Amino acid sequence: MSDPTGTISTQQGWYPDPSGAGRLRWWDGARWTQHVHDPSAANPPVARVSLRDPAMPVYSASIWMIVALPLLSVFALATFDLTGFLIGVTSGLAFLDPGYLFLSVLGSAISVASIIFAFVDWRGLEADGFERPLHWAWAFLSMGLYVIGRSVVVYRQAGRGLLPIGALVLLVIVSTGVLVLKYIDAMPAMSMSLGG
Repeated sequence: MSDPTGTISTQQGWYPDPSGAGRLRWWDGARWTQHVHDPSAANPPVARVSLRDPAMPVYSASIWMIVALPLLSVFALATFDLTGFLIGVTSGLAFLDPGYLFLSVLGSAISVASIIFAFVDWRGLEADGFERPLHWAWAFLSMGLYVIGRSVVVYRQAGRGLLPIGALVLLVIVSTGVLVLKYIDAMPAMSMSLGG
């Protein structure tokens, strides 16, 4: 942006809208934002904190809840009788197993809670001034997709905010490890069941 004298100004603030609409538009130090203000309005605009300011929050309780909720299913899976379930699959009764039904209900509850937390997180990002944060509805497709997309958008605007991706990767590694150990534990009994 350049001022009327032709010098380039990168200082953030409210400036006349370049579209000439007779209002003020917020310059974030690098580009024009979607935030506008009518100078004839009763309340003058308040200077905003830059998204790149270290004081600007990029993590919320909601994003950490989205990342942490699947730990409940990891703990439930760790206590699940996978051997009995796999043997039950051969008899056709596995899907009536109370442990399996509990894991199914828990997984659905975690998905619903993640969608709610994604909505709260999205609203918080908008209130903090992030432009076009990843829409919360992406959580319907995948909790991981929302965490990754949200973190990338925040990182591009604030220069930080990738920690939830690291936590998500760690969670995937731990849950995969638990699942592999459960299968390794169940295979001898499963082999005996199928072989004899």
